[in-house]
Amino acid sequence: MSSSSLPDSSSPNKSAQNKSAQKSAIVPLVICALLALFVAVSALPRYASSWPWTTPPKVANQTALQSLRDQGLTLPEWTTEEQLRRKISGADWSIQQLSHSNATADPSTVVLLLRPQIWEKDQPEVEWVDIKGSQQWKTDSYQTLSFSAPTDQSAEIKPDFFRAWNQTQTYAVLQWYAWPSGGSASVAKWFWADQQMQWRYYQRLPWVAVSLWLPIEPLSDITPYQTLAQNLGEKIQTNLSNSVFTGKRL
Repeated sequence: MSSSSLPDSSSPNKSAQNKSAQKSAIVPLVICALLALFVAVSALPRYASSWPWTTPPKVANQTALQSLRDQGLTLPEWTTEEQLRRKISGADWSIQQLSHSNATADPSTVVLLLRPQIWEKDQPEVEWVDIKGSQQWKTDSYQTLSFSAPTDQSAEIKPDFFRAWNQTQTYAVLQWYAWPSGGSASVAKWFWADQQMQWRYYQRLPWVAVSLWLPIEPLSDITPYQTLAQNLGEKIQTNLSNSVFTGKRL
């Protein structure tokens, strides 16, 4: 038998040596990767704290919004009989009693409540719950209206319209969150519009909570008052868009 036919007793040893060398080469790479991950995780809080969006953008036209809270809003054909600033569940509201220039209008007097955003961290939350609780209202006949305010941005508004009453008065109520490019009674609608504004322009989307009360006969139907409520809503949104949302003081 020739020596070439004999098995090479060194082959298993060489294979084991190669595997051992590969493992030895991988271990430093794993250690380096773990160290890099540790450094990255350790540096992340410091990096995030310097990221500009960890500090909310300032509210645009803050002075004009404060003026709205303190002075209320002027509407064509309506005169402010009384305006005051009051807290409702800890939040400051402007409360106005407005009378129509035509004393025979029905109703000839309405109540307008406005709560503007003042600080960058001030977000709409439970304004409608606060009002309902403060007035001890019972409510029904909910509808969602839709109209467009004639502004430069063609704002589309979708307010809630419903009946509210307590032991002393019944109202047809129209309410929504107004912002420069639109408005809705839903907090979620404002939230997503605000997120888009921050991502695109690093600005907050200013808002004003609007609650309009039309006094009506006890527990009467609100349908006949829908047109008036909608017309007043258009005037309110237009006035806000042309004044406080553009930085003009009232």
